[in-house]
Amino acid sequence: MHFFIIKIYLLHFPDFMKIKQRFIKHFYIILLLLLFFTSALAVPITGNRKITGKITDKATGLPITGVTVSIPDLKIGTSTNTNGIYLLKQLPRGEYLIQVTAMGYASVSKLIDLSNTYSVDFKLSASNYELSDVVVTALGNTTTKQRATIPIAVVTHNMILQGVSNTAIDEIASQPGVNETTEGAGTTKPQINGLGFDRVLTLMDGVPQEDFQWGDDHGILIDPYAVYDAEVIRGPASLQYGASAEAGVISFKSEPLPENGTVIGNLLTEYHTNNGYLGTSLHIAGNHNGFVWGLTASGEEAHSYSDPKDGYVWGTAWNQTNARLTLGINKSWGYSRLTLSALHRRIEVPNGNRDSTGRFIFDTPQNGQIYPTRSDFMSYAANIAGDKILEEYQAWWQNSVNVGKGRIGLDVGFTQSVHHDIDTGSVGSGNLLVNDIPYSFKYQIADDSSGLKLTTGINGIYEFQHNGAAPPAPYVADYQIPNYTNFEIGGYAILEKNFKNLTLSGGLRFDRTAFVGDAMSLNNAGNIVPPGTPGSMVQFTGFNNTYTGPSGSIGASYQLPDNNYVKLNISKSYRAPAINELTSNGLNIGSNAIQQGNINLKAEQGHQVDFAYGYNGTDVSLEADGFYNHISNFIFADRTDSISRGYPVYQYVSSNTAIITGVSGFLNIHPSDAKWLEVDNGFTYIYSNLPNSSDSTNHIPWIPAPHLTSEVKFRLDDGHNSLLRGTYFKFGLQHDWAQHNIYSALYTEIPSAAYTLFNAGAGTNFVNPKTGLVVCSLYVNCTNLTNVAYADHLNLAKYFLAYNGQQVTVTRQSQGIYNMGRNISFKLIIPFGIARNKNNTTYEGGDMHY
Repeated sequence: MHFFIIKIYLLHFPDFMKIKQRFIKHFYIILLLLLFFTSALAVPITGNRKITGKITDKATGLPITGVTVSIPDLKIGTSTNTNGIYLLKQLPRGEYLIQVTAMGYASVSKLIDLSNTYSVDFKLSASNYELSDVVVTALGNTTTKQRATIPIAVVTHNMILQGVSNTAIDEIASQPGVNETTEGAGTTKPQINGLGFDRVLTLMDGVPQEDFQWGDDHGILIDPYAVYDAEVIRGPASLQYGASAEAGVISFKSEPLPENGTVIGNLLTEYHTNNGYLGTSLHIAGNHNGFVWGLTASGEEAHSYSDPKDGYVWGTAWNQTNARLTLGINKSWGYSRLTLSALHRRIEVPNGNRDSTGRFIFDTPQNGQIYPTRSDFMSYAANIAGDKILEEYQAWWQNSVNVGKGRIGLDVGFTQSVHHDIDTGSVGSGNLLVNDIPYSFKYQIADDSSGLKLTTGINGIYEFQHNGAAPPAPYVADYQIPNYTNFEIGGYAILEKNFKNLTLSGGLRFDRTAFVGDAMSLNNAGNIVPPGTPGSMVQFTGFNNTYTGPSGSIGASYQLPDNNYVKLNISKSYRAPAINELTSNGLNIGSNAIQQGNINLKAEQGHQVDFAYGYNGTDVSLEADGFYNHISNFIFADRTDSISRGYPVYQYVSSNTAIITGVSGFLNIHPSDAKWLEVDNGFTYIYSNLPNSSDSTNHIPWIPAPHLTSEVKFRLDDGHNSLLRGTYFKFGLQHDWAQHNIYSALYTEIPSAAYTLFNAGAGTNFVNPKTGLVVCSLYVNCTNLTNVAYADHLNLAKYFLAYNGQQVTVTRQSQGIYNMGRNISFKLIIPFGIARNKNNTTYEGGDMHY
């Protein structure tokens, strides 16, 4: 039961209950607005739009069961019945891209006009490569991956199901050009083309994740079980999303809502042997005459993980619960959706505290003990070592209304991120509460006859942060950033023109970011007192900084003969400094460092060129991407030679210029004459340079090592009336070369050794042969098969080292904390559902055909 119990910590945050009460009021206000909006627009409509058709095998002409048919812009989908027939009802008028995907077939897409009842059939070609014509929505103008003018990585639902992960970022981190920084198995942050933190914007169903993006000591607060698929824009996306998308965008999406007259769902359970990870998730969704709803409830917990060097690593346990509810309506005028989400995470932060022999020890004795026992290592409580309580509450209201030949999108939300630093009493304790009001208003119009698409609008966020009162003794208050407000607003216009083989896209944007920070003074006890109080110490000075800047891009993709294509995109990006870069003045417990901001920092200005060549053939698909990124006023934390309270001091500085270049790509071999075989390969190489710097300071910190991934998958033939279908076995490797291009001054970074990991996995669907319905699906994976002791270059925990509580600078890799050793995971999914409509057979049981 401990997994569902939140330890009471309200005495550390006296305003907590008042703030939660205000948040609940926001929920009710938004819900009332939704009801008013929908009742005002839900006028009688004649001729609700629908689309139906038949999907068959192109070679045999036979119907295909269980094909997924979806309209990504509407976030709605269905699957074909035993006769290959699909039906989607209660659809709005307008032009939309429809996507058709099925296991063992190449995906296809088609632009359709729903102004009238529409019927369209599809003929699918057999292929093991499912990304051939996948639809992408993260660019604003919905298009296909191949015609997009900027490189985009797509992580499909099948890829997520067949993989193994502890966090949502784990699900996308193996893609070319994408990496993750880690501080244990449960703490991950994304990187795109060598840049991370505030330079990468992470979205969940369009909601910006502003949950302390600047901190490396906790991960993105997204439930991995709420993610259905994902898209990654690998390059500046400031044009559509603003300053936080300087390096790119990760767009996570939940499962599309089902067709009318359907209730579907699934129960998932998962176990990992290394850290005892236990995950359970229930998802259920329905659609009744256009009223749509979906509910996801899940929980995850893990004890300390183990590696071949140290055995169990003290301080790496964590647990999490999440509930997510979506309510909405689909009508001919458009749709309206309200999503409410609440996530609670408690996570230990390893600090590498050891005795003189290298054995892990407690920061302070626990019940008379100085060493963690096996029961401590195996505990799921995550509240013994220094730890954090992180909470994320969201309300997100999305609307799309048809206006003439276009549509207006209006999205507004409220998010609240809560951060409690908790320790044994020997170090500081901090409480942060950040409230955000993200908003977006856009107008889109597309004309199939002319090939023109226009998207224009404004978006941004209003953010206000509050520090909690000082905790009681023996805790010592630690205020990292001041109370502040931040208002961001930007206007943009994107125009796309599609010819037969050529796509041109370009646009402009202008952003304004305004920070107002409050002054703060502390007394000797660490309590906040009015500025100027006798004997007080100034923690923060008040400030008022405004930043403005333009963004823009122009790009083209061209479909060459014989399934070849090329892409070229030139972009100008802009990023205002983040609040921590401006104002930090305290101990970042998760980073084991004192960080100091600089309110005189200038906004970053970037110029990037992206070029890609690709081939999408019957037997082989490949793409090679290259980029050159030149950033002026580049901001990073520079380690000084000072020590405060035993911790190193980092000062945020701005270099004149930073240059990042790189290549990434994939090669997928899927022979049409050997449908049982698929070979998938990915590669990433990134190089950075800080011009006119010394040898020890001429590289940007935390650039990933070059790495290669390769996987061979063998598929078994499905026998007639077989109980097992879609069965596969896979074997793979990941090789990371040594990284010596580092910022080595004062041991800010240390070189990383090369390593090779071997992985294996298998999966299958248990099917009722009479109905074709999936009874359950089972996936088994083994990562780090040979139990290699390694430390990834972006494993920040390898810099955590203390002897008997005294911080020590790590000068070689063997001193720090290593990554996880061998892990075997088991994932079981049981689908269920019921569907009743005039055009499909009523069925109960599994919600997925095979």
